[in-house]
Amino acid sequence: MAQELSCSLDIPFFMLTNYLKIALRNLWRNRLYTLINGAGLALGLTCCLFVALYIYDEYRYDRFHPNANSIYRVVAKQKAPDGLFDVAVTPGPLAASLKRDFPEVLEVARLGQWGGSLKYGKQTYEVKALYFTDNGLFHLFDFPLVKGDRRTVLTRPDQVVLTETTAARYFGTNWRSNPKVLGARLRLNNERDYTVVGVAKDVPTHSHIQFDALLSFKSLESFDEWSAKWSSNSYHTYLQLREGTDAAAFDEKIKNQCIRYNPNTENTLRLQRLTDIYLRSDFAFNSDRWGPRSALFYVQLFGAVGLIVLLTACVNFINLSTARSARRAREVGVRKTVGARQRQLIFQFLGESFLMTGLSVLLALLLTTALTPLFNQLAGKNLTLDYTAPPFWLTLGGLAALVGLLAGLYPAFLLSSFQPAKVLKGTFQVRSGQLFRRALVVGQFTLSIVLVISTLFIYRHLAYLQHKNLGFDQAHLLYVRMGGNLRQKAAEFKGEILRLSSVEKAAATTATLVDVGNENNIEWEGQQPNDEFLISQLNVDPDFMSTVGMKLTGGSNFRPKAATDTNVTYLVNETAARRMGYSAKSALGKQVKFWGARGAIVGVVRDFHFRPLNVPIAPLILRYAPDNPYFQLLIKTRPGQAQEAIVAVTALYKRYEKEAPLQYGFVDQELDAQYRREQRTGQIVLSFSSLAILISCLGLFGLAAFTAEQRTKEIGVRKVLGASVASIVALLSKDFLKLVFLAIMIASPIAWYAMHVWLQDFAYKIDLEWWVFALAGLLAVGIALLTVSFQSVKAALMNPVKSLRSE
Repeated sequence: MAQELSCSLDIPFFMLTNYLKIALRNLWRNRLYTLINGAGLALGLTCCLFVALYIYDEYRYDRFHPNANSIYRVVAKQKAPDGLFDVAVTPGPLAASLKRDFPEVLEVARLGQWGGSLKYGKQTYEVKALYFTDNGLFHLFDFPLVKGDRRTVLTRPDQVVLTETTAARYFGTNWRSNPKVLGARLRLNNERDYTVVGVAKDVPTHSHIQFDALLSFKSLESFDEWSAKWSSNSYHTYLQLREGTDAAAFDEKIKNQCIRYNPNTENTLRLQRLTDIYLRSDFAFNSDRWGPRSALFYVQLFGAVGLIVLLTACVNFINLSTARSARRAREVGVRKTVGARQRQLIFQFLGESFLMTGLSVLLALLLTTALTPLFNQLAGKNLTLDYTAPPFWLTLGGLAALVGLLAGLYPAFLLSSFQPAKVLKGTFQVRSGQLFRRALVVGQFTLSIVLVISTLFIYRHLAYLQHKNLGFDQAHLLYVRMGGNLRQKAAEFKGEILRLSSVEKAAATTATLVDVGNENNIEWEGQQPNDEFLISQLNVDPDFMSTVGMKLTGGSNFRPKAATDTNVTYLVNETAARRMGYSAKSALGKQVKFWGARGAIVGVVRDFHFRPLNVPIAPLILRYAPDNPYFQLLIKTRPGQAQEAIVAVTALYKRYEKEAPLQYGFVDQELDAQYRREQRTGQIVLSFSSLAILISCLGLFGLAAFTAEQRTKEIGVRKVLGASVASIVALLSKDFLKLVFLAIMIASPIAWYAMHVWLQDFAYKIDLEWWVFALAGLLAVGIALLTVSFQSVKAALMNPVKSLRSE
C-alpha cells in the first residue's frame, strides 16, 4: 500500500515539462487575464514587501547593543493637575542612588539635554544634540570611541566627547591624524571651557539616543545645583542589571526610591526595556528632541494594511481563476478520460498558480526597487532591499510559496473536481462555490472601504490639527536663535530688528513656542505639603504677549524694568492658576518661587496650545527676569514680506555675530512638523487604500466576467426577445452592487471603531460624522459600477446569433 501511494505521487520528469508547457501555453492564450492576475498579485506583494521593510526597520532600533536585553530606562509616574501620569524624566541623584543601594545594578548613566554653541578658536557652531552624561554611557551602550579611552572619558568635570561629524566640523576632514584633537579646548556658550577627551563614532541611525557632543555630568553638578536635587525631574536614567536578575522583582524594589529620598513627592518608578523605548514611549513631555520616537500602533496599522492588500490580491487571483474555469472544463474532462488522477490535476493547477506567483514576485521586486525612493519619501526612512542577505531570499521564498498555495488551492480543487462525463456531453456548468466567490468579493470591498474611510478621517483630523485656533497668532512668526555673544546684546539686537520696515513686532525669549521646557521646582502661596507638579516655563520680555497675540483673562502684562532692577514677576496660564487653587482674579499678587527666584503673579494668560493637540493644555509660567539670558528672538513679519525680513535679519545677524551661524525658522512650520508622523501615516494609508481598491476592482472584474460567461446564452435569448442593452446591463450589475452595499454595511462599524480608537490618542479631535461614511460608500459604489459596467456592456453588445449557435 505504501509503495503504491509512493508511486502514485511520483511524477516523471516528462510530465513536469508537459505541465510547464501547458501552463505557459494557457497563460499566453489568456494574455489579458494573465496580465490582470499577475499585476494584482504583484501589487499586493509589492505592498507587502514595503510593509515588511518598514516593520523590520522599526523593530531594529537599539538592538545593535550587545547588552540590549539587560539595559533599562527608569521612568516615573509624576503628579499632574488631574493625578499621576507617566514621564520619562527622573531626578539627577537617582542614578547614583540606584547603583549604591541595589547590588543588582551593574552600571548606570544619566542624560540631560542642554542647548548652545561650542567654540574652537574662531569657529563657533550650534550643537543640536548636546547632552550632559556620565562615563557609564560608554559601558552601557555600544558607542565605540575612535579616539580616547572609554574607561576614563567624562570621569572629570569640564570634559567633552565629540562625534566624528562634529570633530570634522572643528578640526577638518583630516582630524584623525591631527594630534591636537585630544586636549583641544572648546568653549560652551562663551561661559565654560571643556577639554576634548574622546571622539566617538557617529551614532547609528537605529538608536533612540542621538548625540553630536557629550559633556561631563560632573561639570553640570559643579555649576547647576538644581541637578543634584531630588526634585530635579529633568534627566533620563539608564541602568544595566547583572546577569540572572529578575527584572520584574527589581522593578518592584525600586518603585518607591524617589519617595525614600524625597518624602515630599508621590512619584513612583518602574523599568522600561531599552528595546521598547522607540516604539513604546507614549510619555508626557517626551519630545523628539530626546531622539527619534515612533509608536507601536502605527507599526501594527501598517502591518494590518499590508495584510489586507495581500489578502485582497489573493482573493482577486481566486476570483479570476474560477471565472476562467469553464474554459478549462473540456481539458480536465479529456485528461480524466485518458487516466489522469485528481491529485495529478491538483498538482498541475497548483503548479500554474506557483508559476504565476513566481512571475508576480519578479515583477514585485522590480516595482519595489523602482518605487523605494518614493516610499522612503512618504515614510521618512532610508529603506533598501538587501539582495545579498540569505534571510531576505528565505523570507521572500516563503512568502511566495504561501501566496501561491493560498491563491491556488481553491481553484486547483475546483478545476480538478469536474466530472468528465458531464463535461464531454456539454451538460456541465460551473455552479459550485458561488456563495464563496461572492463572500470573497464582499470581504475585498469591506477591507478596502475600511481603508478608504480611515484615510478620509485621518486627513480630516490632520486638517483640524493644522487649522485649529491655538490661542495665539502663529502667522508670519519667525524665530531666530541668538548664538555666541549675541545673547549678551539681545536688547540692542532686538532694537535694530524693530527698525526694519519688514518687521512689525519682536520679543526675546528663552525658547520658541514649540520646544517649551518643563520643571517641577515651583512653590506658591497656599501650597499644601507634598504637593508638586510639572509646569512648563519660558523667560520672556514684556513684548512677548503682543508679538504672539496672546490675551489676558486677568491682571496686566509685564512692565519694562530698568537695567538695574532684578525683581522677577510672573504670568501664569489659566491651567496653572487652577492647579495652584486660584481663580483668574485671586491669582493676582500671589507670591511664587520658581528656580529660587521669588516674585508676584501680575497676570493670568488665557490658555493656549504650546504642545501637540494629542495632550491637554499643561500648566505654564512666564517669567520676566531681565538679568537672565535670552536665547531666541521671535519676530512678527509684515504680511507678504517674510523673505525681505529674512534677508535683512541675516545681514544684521552677521554684523552682530560673526562666528555662530544663523539659525532661523517659522513657528507655524515647526508646529506642522509635530504632526509629521500622522501626515506620513495618512499618505501611506492613502497609497495602500488606492492599491486595495484597484485590486478589489480586478476581483470584481473577474466575477463579472465569470457571470457574463455563464449567462451568455441567457443574454442571447433576452436580446432575441427584444431586451435593450440598458436592461441587460442593469440585470448583470444589480447583483454586484448588492455585494458592494453589503460590504459598506459591514465596513462602516469596523471603520468607526478603528477611528474611535485612533482618536483616543488626541486630547482635541474631530467628530466621526456620518457623511464621511456616506462619501466612502458612494465612492466604492461608483468605482464598482464602472468596473462591472465594462463587462456588462460587453456582454450586452454581443451578437445573440453567436451566443445561441451551439443550441
